[in-house]
Amino acid sequence: MQRMTKKMHEAGIQAAKTRRINEAWQRAHAAERASKKALEKHCTAHGWHVAFFEGKTGAPRTGIIDAIAYRLSKHDPDAMNLRLIQLKGGNAGVTAEEIKRLKEAPGKVELDFLIAEFDGKALQFLPTELD
Repeated sequence: MQRMTKKMHEAGIQAAKTRRINEAWQRAHAAERASKKALEKHCTAHGWHVAFFEGKTGAPRTGIIDAIAYRLSKHDPDAMNLRLIQLKGGNAGVTAEEIKRLKEAPGKVELDFLIAEFDGKALQFLPTELD
């Protein structure tokens, strides 16, 4: 039987550490997927649409707003209801700082209108294009 060298021992420790990190990553992403699915199901059941904000790779953004829920008002067809959402999953708890930031977020919403018209060849925007 071959005796374990110091190098082999260190490699085994590193492999165990890598496994723990990978398992934690998988648990976190599974919790995120489950949270998104539960939020989407809840919103749909209550007449809301939901949109998630993610980076190009599908990773969550670093801002406080993870998603928005929106619907046309039940009382005015020209009005919209909008909710800014911080989504938590797994064992993640909400901090006082997160609550503070989320409460401030509606005051930072930039709101404007845009008309998009497709003329059969190109999309035209009035009064200005999306930046």
